[in-house]
Amino acid sequence: MAKDILIGLDEDLSILSGDLDVGYSDEQHIEDILTASKGEYKQSPLVGVSIADYLMSPMASTNIAKLEREILLQLESDGATEITVKMGTELKIQASYGD
Repeated sequence: MAKDILIGLDEDLSILSGDLDVGYSDEQHIEDILTASKGEYKQSPLVGVSIADYLMSPMASTNIAKLEREILLQLESDGATEITVKMGTELKIQASYGD
């Protein structure tokens, strides 16, 4: 599990006792990668799944394997290991980041 500065539900920095909140951030990293579009991170222009684009596509049901593969590749590129991605009625992702 990786530690990093945490982001709150309001998508702003999380502040705890007047200081930046630091904690385990694996789920936060995964969410950031899923929601980001390619080119959004200027220092890493190939990062991002753009999951909303996949889900809103008229061919979303036929692109499930492509979406699962894209998520797997993006998380591997980010340094995650032991990755499983399953899309059914909901998306389930498990991944581990080293310390």
